[in-house]
Amino acid sequence: MKNTSQQKADPGAAETDIGSRLKTLRKARNLTITELALLANVSAGAISQIERNLTNPTVRVLEQLRLVLKVPLTAFLEESAISLRGAEHYVRRRADRPHFHVGKRGIAKEMLSPTGDHDMQFMVIHIPPGVRSDEMLIGQGEKAGLVIEGELTLEINGDTARLMTGDSFQFKSHLPHNIFNPTDSDARVLWIMHIPPEQHL
Repeated sequence: MKNTSQQKADPGAAETDIGSRLKTLRKARNLTITELALLANVSAGAISQIERNLTNPTVRVLEQLRLVLKVPLTAFLEESAISLRGAEHYVRRRADRPHFHVGKRGIAKEMLSPTGDHDMQFMVIHIPPGVRSDEMLIGQGEKAGLVIEGELTLEINGDTARLMTGDSFQFKSHLPHNIFNPTDSDARVLWIMHIPPEQHL
């Protein structure tokens, strides 16, 4: 599903087709929608809607599907791994950032990590006015961020902190957490995650 907040953030960006990539990965493993649903603990209806691009999956759903299909998150965001030589293998060019939406609240993400499976990933997250993030991943590892536009409220383990542009943070990702944009303006945060393999729920 498309969203104008992502177009506002980067007018030249194309929305990533997560649905078709999920379908291709599922079929490559000879799994029916029902079989994948049982293995990933995601409803068959939800998977069907994602594959037809009728809904934006939450990060939690993408993580559950990723673990079952044994692929990195970038497999949902890019057609295939690009063979790059030399230092380019470690680079993500601005024009090549995958853009995608998660959940139903208009939150948009731009992947900054290069192609491949990484224990550390980073991205830019766009949070529309009045929106709270849905279903943050909880597990071993750490998360950190830098507010690069607007204001946000960071909620960690029942406590809150108001963050302004230029403020940064870091915490253990097993703690319950959320981010909320309490203002009437868009906010953007550079979001960094260190995720030990297959640790998040």
